[in-house]
Amino acid sequence: MIKLSPPIVSALLWIGWCFLHSLLISHWWLRQCHRVFGDRAVAGLYRVIFNTISLITLLPVVFYQFSVKQIVLFDWSGWWLGLKIVLYCYAFFMFEAGLKRYDLSFFMGIKQLRAFVARREVPAAVFTTNSQGGVRHPWYSAGIALVWAFGTITDTSLASKIVISSYFIIGTLLEERKLHQDIGKPYEDYCRKMPMLFPWRRVKK
Repeated sequence: MIKLSPPIVSALLWIGWCFLHSLLISHWWLRQCHRVFGDRAVAGLYRVIFNTISLITLLPVVFYQFSVKQIVLFDWSGWWLGLKIVLYCYAFFMFEAGLKRYDLSFFMGIKQLRAFVARREVPAAVFTTNSQGGVRHPWYSAGIALVWAFGTITDTSLASKIVISSYFIIGTLLEERKLHQDIGKPYEDYCRKMPMLFPWRRVKK
């Protein structure tokens, strides 16, 4: 029997988690949930259930990564520490910008849950053209920076960092497709004004 190395096992675990995360929020899966449980139940309960499942399934992946012996490849020493600090500051700025643009209680599913329990109309997601952060997806952008700044880079963590960063990019592209389908021309106009992930320039009309 082939024994897989910790970096490969860690990468496979992260890939599995990312696949499950994407599946549970895909249009296809949501259509099945609407068909089985009804529109109101899905609108009111699904987001908080989705976040709970994502967190619970993430725990064994993280536990494995921190439980195996790892070889340090890069430790952000010397002048490199400055870049680490810059990445942390950038991530903090982007997370803060996202908090000003997005409704955190809606993102967590709490607002929908409260409306469902109170038998009120469940609120729908609101599209905003707020330019905080200078990109269309500040939390994805922050996530990529944080993934690379966090901790030392080992053989195992490098595999996970590559998978997670790739997932953030793929997730952004999937989210873009979903927003284009759901919102249409207003979002297309917004895309022409605002970069997707990294705020190096504004695309003018």
